[in-house]
Amino acid sequence: MIGRVEDVDRVSMALLGGINTVLAGPRRTGKTTVADAALAICRREDAYVAAVDLFEAPDVASLAHRLTIALLNNRPPLRRAIADAVHSGRSILEALRTTATIRLREDLGADIEVALEVSFAERDPAGALLAALRLAQTLAGADGRRVVLFFDEFQDIASRRFGDGETITRQMRGVLQRSTAVSVLFAGSVEHLMRDLFAPSDRALSQFGSFHELAPITVEQWTVGLRDRLRLDDTAIRDDALERAIALGEMHPRATMLLAQQAHLICIEEVAREIDNAMVIQALGRALGAERLRHEQQLERIRSIGRHAERMAVRVAAGDRPLYADLKPQQASRALTGLRDAGVIDRVDGHGRWVLADPLLRIYLASRSPGGRLEGRL
Repeated sequence: MIGRVEDVDRVSMALLGGINTVLAGPRRTGKTTVADAALAICRREDAYVAAVDLFEAPDVASLAHRLTIALLNNRPPLRRAIADAVHSGRSILEALRTTATIRLREDLGADIEVALEVSFAERDPAGALLAALRLAQTLAGADGRRVVLFFDEFQDIASRRFGDGETITRQMRGVLQRSTAVSVLFAGSVEHLMRDLFAPSDRALSQFGSFHELAPITVEQWTVGLRDRLRLDDTAIRDDALERAIALGEMHPRATMLLAQQAHLICIEEVAREIDNAMVIQALGRALGAERLRHEQQLERIRSIGRHAERMAVRVAAGDRPLYADLKPQQASRALTGLRDAGVIDRVDGHGRWVLADPLLRIYLASRSPGGRLEGRL
């Protein structure tokens, strides 16, 4: 990582100290990278770690099952039994029942079976999730470890596929606030939804986690960090090329790193040892090519938001004014709100003009506007 050491240290120290933490910000700005690094430190300090991504869980029962497996994987014998069951296509619960060396029920209680039994979870998904959450404290007490839970894309807890978000979060808090040996890291890519879950006083999770704002990566940190990375392969970069790479990436973590990576590959292909300005400009085109499939998938997602969502996303990306041209105000407003709720756009400082944080996605969408050209970005 470049420029995130202090963030990682603060998050890991908070979790190890029993402080629940919330990371919120746009996608691909380093939240999960910071979270993973912080969890790695927690593991080195002998804490158990269980991570689940709500985006990948289709419903509450699946979330409960994934969380239970992540918790049990902290015990090596259980991890091997689970891996063997998955490999052989057997029931994980049945595999654990036949593991002679582990007395699961006596050791960790009936919650194991409640959370792992698919038929029960489907009948009572909320009960299965609560059993999985209780298992975290049970495991901590049985093994004398702190348990750190990581819920990624946590704003999805309020989506329809998880049912009544307020009820689920109220139940989650009820279990977790009594789990004295369990710390929780919540991360989400739609900041206003995350703040709506944790900030208002009438919310179940109000003040249940301390927000940690990721510090901006400075020009100096990018300059030193990229030079150090390239030096590992005996590669240098000219000052003007480095300035151009940082400017094109707009110091966005994913975009800037991808530009540097592509410029390095071009340098290798040309059997050179120094990256120049022309290589960086060529790297932008390659970076957009490397991201094309993801951008096309995001465009399909944008189209699914509503009739005018694509038009408004392209206008925001291209900086068109006025945004509402040829549309009724309520149509444009509805499209913009949908794009914001999907984490595609946001307002500067929470108000004012709309922006699209990912510069590569912005270039891709802007190229779809009338007269949009990549060369204009260079």
